[in-house]
Amino acid sequence: MAFSNIFRLVSFPLVSVGSREGLGHIRVYCSSAPPIKPKRGRRFLKRTLIALLLGTAGYYSIKALEKASRPVYPKDQRKKVVLLGSGWGAMSVLNHLQPDQFDITIVSPRNYFLFTPILPSVTVGTVESRSIVEPVRKLILKYHGCDQVQYYEAECIDVDHKGKRIHCRDVSGIQGTVSEFDLDYDILVVSVGADNNTFNVPGVNENCYFLKEMNDARTIRNAVVDLVESASFPGQPEEEMKRLLRFVVVGGGPTGVEFASELRDFLREDIPKIYSNIKDHFEVMLIQSGDHILNTYDEQISDFTEQNFNRNHHNVEILTGTRVIGVEHDKVKVLDKSSDQKSTIPCGMCVWSTGVAPKQLTRQMMLKIQNQKRGKALLTDEYLRVKGAEGIFAIGDCSTIEQNLMLEKAQQLFEMADVNKDGQLTLDEFVGLIEKAKHKFPQIQLFFSKAEKNVKKLFAEMDTSGDQALDIGEFKNLLRTLDHELKSLPATAQVASQQGKYLGKLLSKTNANPELLRDPTDALKSRGVYQFHYRHLGSFAYVGDNKAVLEVPVFGALNGWWVMWLWRAAYASECASTRTKVLLVTDWIKSYIFGRDTSRI
Repeated sequence: MAFSNIFRLVSFPLVSVGSREGLGHIRVYCSSAPPIKPKRGRRFLKRTLIALLLGTAGYYSIKALEKASRPVYPKDQRKKVVLLGSGWGAMSVLNHLQPDQFDITIVSPRNYFLFTPILPSVTVGTVESRSIVEPVRKLILKYHGCDQVQYYEAECIDVDHKGKRIHCRDVSGIQGTVSEFDLDYDILVVSVGADNNTFNVPGVNENCYFLKEMNDARTIRNAVVDLVESASFPGQPEEEMKRLLRFVVVGGGPTGVEFASELRDFLREDIPKIYSNIKDHFEVMLIQSGDHILNTYDEQISDFTEQNFNRNHHNVEILTGTRVIGVEHDKVKVLDKSSDQKSTIPCGMCVWSTGVAPKQLTRQMMLKIQNQKRGKALLTDEYLRVKGAEGIFAIGDCSTIEQNLMLEKAQQLFEMADVNKDGQLTLDEFVGLIEKAKHKFPQIQLFFSKAEKNVKKLFAEMDTSGDQALDIGEFKNLLRTLDHELKSLPATAQVASQQGKYLGKLLSKTNANPELLRDPTDALKSRGVYQFHYRHLGSFAYVGDNKAVLEVPVFGALNGWWVMWLWRAAYASECASTRTKVLLVTDWIKSYIFGRDTSRI
């Protein structure tokens, strides 16, 4: 083998000590190593950074071009947009209104945005209160800049929809010489939320705790600790100890279930470590009028949650088919709907979380505006315009979209779906109808957004003849079911946020032009704006013991400990600012390592 193929010759002079002349050359054979290549990790990192820089530069360049292409209106020519509220709906509108286009004013007695889905965690100290709030003025700075939007900490107490003027009042504890003022508007967005619905049950307002605002969560947290301390008194009778440590939650919806779960975790994980004498006496009782808790979710989720609560070590008792008929300071009176028997439940606390009712301003507007039905919310059309009041929009819990009854269009819908004109609808034809009709009839999409199996299940239930097809009579029964069960969108943050986003874009694309907003159907379609269409993205609920449930379109019902991490990741990502995201995650870590704080401040 030729060494030239393996070694290369390297020669260098060899100089002897004390001599100025080289003694000769020494030939040294060295291995011919390939040139050193940079590591793959460095190349990947370099290319990733370059891609990120180019992508960021491209994004902001596009944004700059969009901003430059938008018309900038002089301040005296801008439409006056007034937002009532500082919740999910109003802040979403603010975020999606184009800057330099409107004269925007926000009026709300609450000067912060509250991340309501985490509110049950605040009641027991899993999360601190300031970790889920963001000042309205900081959000204004984030979205538009301080000089673009005005904010007043006041409550709107009257709306003159004919004169397009509102009357506001300072309802805070400290007031100046001027405590009331009027505002004119071109566009009014009502997003004031709703109150708790007590269903006129005696004693609820006087003796129950609610969970809609931050003050509610703080009050509950202090009361829970106070009850625990009182039960720990020396010589406290056992019967009284049990009463003090029995917590009744009325309402088996997401709020009631999540509060009961957080409370159970607190009483089971933190209380026994420092209150050893009462650790076996506490009890959480969940009362639901319906047959199942979380009855708006998939049946699998309801069953999993009930099984999770019914385990012996969970200390949560579920009373379904039970209606509360009265509440006193130390007891709850209930009626078993199946047996019609009345009973009394001694308790230390009763938390009420059943339904919503209109606020005073909403009730006043419904009385004043001629076209409003005497319902529970402001009636709007599919563009979120308040019926009978030009220039007023309503979103969130204070509003409801007027639903077109599908049964009235039964024959037309049947003929539309019957592709082969055989007088019957197959499952495939029915699924095709859902896709065609979902924009005009939002209840279709909302009902079937949970999972594809809901479509097959309802179709099979309505197919009374068992021939795997629906005739016109069976089809009408199906439409009657849809119209009966879905009268309005749910009162959730997800609905309010999507409505706010839609309305912000609608106003921006029309520049709040009265002519376009008066009859927008054809004019807006040419601009790519259609009727509001709610898209259900899924529903989470924490059910205790580090488990959560999720109902999501396509996949259906999911549950378990890993869903809790999805729940936390989703909620952390939806926080209003980086500050609240960091604080929320930090609180979760702190409560896991050190436990929840039991101080009563």
